[in-house]
Amino acid sequence: MPRGPLPWLALAFAANIAAIAASAFFLGRGAADREGLTALTLVASAGASVMFALSWKIVDYQVFRSIRRMAADIRAIAHGGGRAGVDPARYALMEPLPEAVNQMAGKLVQARAELAEGLQAATAKAEETANRLAAILNDLHEGVVVCNQRHQVVLYNSVAMDMLSQAGQLGLGRSLFETVARAPVVHMQEMLLHRPELGGKGTPFLAGSVDGGMLLQARMTLIRSGDGDPSGYVVTLVDAGPQVAALARRDVLLREVAEGLESPLLRLRVAASNPAIVEREAANIEKAIRKVTEGYERALSGWWPMSDLHSADFFAFVARGFEADDLKVSVTGLPVWLHADSHSLALAIDALIRQMADRLGLAEVDLAAGADEDSTWIEIGWPGSTAARPALDGWLSKGLEQLAGMTVRDVLVHHAGDQITQEHRQGRSWLRLPMRKGVEVHFQPKAALPTRPEFYDLSLLDGVRDIGEMGRLPLKSLTFIVFDTETTGLQPSQGDQIVQIGAVRVVNGRILSGESFNRIVNPGRAIPPESIKFHGITDDMVVDKPPLGVVLPQFKAFAADSVLVAHNAAFDLKFLRLRERECGVRFDNPVLDTMMLSNYLDGNEAGHSLDSICDRFGIEITDRHTALGDAIVTAAVLLRQIDMLEARGITTLDQVVKELDLNIILHQRQQAL
Repeated sequence: MPRGPLPWLALAFAANIAAIAASAFFLGRGAADREGLTALTLVASAGASVMFALSWKIVDYQVFRSIRRMAADIRAIAHGGGRAGVDPARYALMEPLPEAVNQMAGKLVQARAELAEGLQAATAKAEETANRLAAILNDLHEGVVVCNQRHQVVLYNSVAMDMLSQAGQLGLGRSLFETVARAPVVHMQEMLLHRPELGGKGTPFLAGSVDGGMLLQARMTLIRSGDGDPSGYVVTLVDAGPQVAALARRDVLLREVAEGLESPLLRLRVAASNPAIVEREAANIEKAIRKVTEGYERALSGWWPMSDLHSADFFAFVARGFEADDLKVSVTGLPVWLHADSHSLALAIDALIRQMADRLGLAEVDLAAGADEDSTWIEIGWPGSTAARPALDGWLSKGLEQLAGMTVRDVLVHHAGDQITQEHRQGRSWLRLPMRKGVEVHFQPKAALPTRPEFYDLSLLDGVRDIGEMGRLPLKSLTFIVFDTETTGLQPSQGDQIVQIGAVRVVNGRILSGESFNRIVNPGRAIPPESIKFHGITDDMVVDKPPLGVVLPQFKAFAADSVLVAHNAAFDLKFLRLRERECGVRFDNPVLDTMMLSNYLDGNEAGHSLDSICDRFGIEITDRHTALGDAIVTAAVLLRQIDMLEARGITTLDQVVKELDLNIILHQRQQAL
């Protein structure tokens, strides 16, 4: 029996033909009158309407509804139902669509089976790897905790669980700070993020449990994703309490021995009948005691978790701790590399500064670092010449709650000793704390590179000759902005552009290295490989940085009405002044050039490159060929040159300009000969 809408459509078609034939028959028998034609028209229209309605209902029932039923079946298959296809018999009119759907469904079912099999294998492999990792982690004697950037725990071993169970609840997804004190962890994370070269080595630090009942010797390593961005960190933990307690007991014992023998030795020297022999033996005993004490201190310092710190970064972290206080802490001087435990040292210096400020009534404090061939130190400076020695022992005895009651003196002894000295320089007092020098090489020496061409440009001084009262002020009372640029090349008139501007403020003879300007600039063009050799700035590093049109107004605001200083300043200023109109700024500041000053002070025969001048002055360069690093070094050169100018009786900016005018003219004449 025929199925589908075909019989019904054939019947409707036959009826329509019959109606048309009947109409033709009646018309053929004679002329129809008007009423007959009207009736015939109505009958034909009714027949057509019935034909259309019947056809539409048949198509809707047999086709569209079948399509909707098939769509429901396909959705069920797509969403993982138990069906593997549709019944072709239900959709006979729609052949070969059901067959195509069933082929697609078969492929989908097969893909699902293969995916499930693959997932099962991958899951089994992952579980096997996880079990191996868990076994390895649990075999370790150290606690291991892995966290994401939000400090949420994503992995830990049983050692960490047992170690921290007394302090709080350690669990997946929970904050690490429910068990471990926040400050040292955040501090170390910031240090590693700021110094990427240290982030993958595992940097040691001390931390406490959140309840203060445990001191932990920790080590942090950053975890980086495939594109190099940090995604988390690993912290390994060891309970340092027993070690510290044992060392502290030995420390007390040694101190008691040393102090207990001092008085008998003194009486022996005074009362003995043979002073020469007694003096010699007493000296030997004293020497032996000192040897034991110093050896113990060295052993204790060797145990302490330390790494190399860049002093500028470290001081900036300490200074941030005072931002909410009335006390202003300024970072000054040249940066050096220290070897220290940044967390415990930061706590000790913070406590020392707060006690000094309270006792001496200070509103401002300077932090600086220095180094020579044999030693390194940290200095805390303040205005005036108040002696700190009478109160120093009390300050050093201050207990640090975050370090289980260790004192400021204990922390300093663990680093390089507590032999603190005080100096007075240029109206300020300085407390000098001995430190250890950095032991790693952080900046590989670069291949010898050609220096920039030297420009002796008298036009630099045009803006200096008529500056009114500023020109008559003492040089050291002026505010200088010492700056440097890194560029794509040496030809600004031929399209070379700035890629970095770095600057530092010098006020009252002090380099305020904490008040610096450091911006990488998108030059809008490719950076040639020969320029990358100088500054190390690549196209990838500038792709998301602002253009000079944004950075130059920021630098002008930073410089304000200060005296601009640069080494070989004509080179840097040419790049700035070519873009002034475009960027809507004007650099009409007075300008000094340390290269021109060097030529005046040391003569034509001496080398006047920045490296040569630093070598003469004994200035250590830590960040050469970076804009900010070169600016800070140039600032140190400027202060030495101001001292030399003052020794020659040249104490004002007006006097400097007058001498440089004459010296440059003589230099240019000699060059012409």
